Amino acid sequence: MDTGKATITVDPGVCRLVSKVEVWMEDGVLKCHIESACKHVQEMAAKLDDMTMMDVIKMPYSENRVYQVAGRTLKHSTCVLPAAVLKAAEVAAGLGLKRDVHLTFQK
Repeated sequence: MDTGKATITVDPGVCRLVSKVEVWMEDGVLKCHIESACKHVQEMAAKLDDMTMMDVIKMPYSENRVYQVAGRTLKHSTCVLPAAVLKAAEVAAGLGLKRDVHLTFQK
């Protein structure tokens, strides 16, 4: 079952290196394409092969493959990109709904 493509634009904040995450299901495998001006995100994208549904829902965080790849490639522990990849994959796999996520600082 192909559920369609899930696309998320990630504005990470201070670094301003916006990324675009696209995930879709193809023949039972989750495919991921990430565009970013950040060289560390590019490295993560190159190392993040096809995913299974188990890769998406695997807990605890320390055993989740997306977070493991991010931990080896990204330089800031607060980068929200790994969560965006997982949210897009969850939707593409038919395990979640397309609902916006917000982090908003109170001023």
